[in-house]
Amino acid sequence: MASLSSAALAGEAHGLHLCNAYTLALAMRDPSYCAVLRHPGAVNLPDGTPVAWFHRFATRQPTRGPVRGPGLMKATLAQPGLCHYLLGGTDELLDDLVALIAHDFPAAEIVGRFAPPFGDPTEADIKQWAKKVRESGAHVLWVGLGTPRQDRVIAQLAGDIGGVAVGVGAAFDFLSGHKAEAPQVLHRTGLEWMYRLAVEPRRLWRRYLFGNVAFVFHAARQLRQSRSTDTVHRSLT
Repeated sequence: MASLSSAALAGEAHGLHLCNAYTLALAMRDPSYCAVLRHPGAVNLPDGTPVAWFHRFATRQPTRGPVRGPGLMKATLAQPGLCHYLLGGTDELLDDLVALIAHDFPAAEIVGRFAPPFGDPTEADIKQWAKKVRESGAHVLWVGLGTPRQDRVIAQLAGDIGGVAVGVGAAFDFLSGHKAEAPQVLHRTGLEWMYRLAVEPRRLWRRYLFGNVAFVFHAARQLRQSRSTDTVHRSLT
């Protein structure tokens, strides 16, 4: 939150992507999406306890995380002096979200909002959105369009809005009260996905079934390769 706020106030061009197991599984399968997460100014943070665990095991370094979209958004909204723009959801959802922010985060100034039609935006759409965000004077653009659409939009907008763009997935739904967030007790347990699957099985079953399995497969393979490399290195030294 501190890094995001200082970068936003300085007008630095960054795109923050909160990467969960599904995000990384897609990136492994789709080179074009992997390139999206490597755009100039991209900052990728672990969203989801399994990803944070994997980083810790792979690097043998302590991990600050996971970084959850709702938590990051609430912490940043509480900081004075920042102007915010909301991109995503529906008009009804944004009405409720703006009302919630005005009540719970009086220091936050909402300078713009837009609920785009469902579907992938055109190049003309992206230019129009960037113009709206620039003219609003926003320091932070919150993007709640879901993965992978929000990551592609951020990669196209970053560097052209005069601030920091952050993809926060379902945070708009959770903060506005349109969807129930997993209980606090499940956070950092690696089981939060089970709650979301139980609540929205028809929408999320494919993501969690294939995304989680693919992530576990690739993570296990990389950890195995890393240990093999370490073994060879120790034997040579």
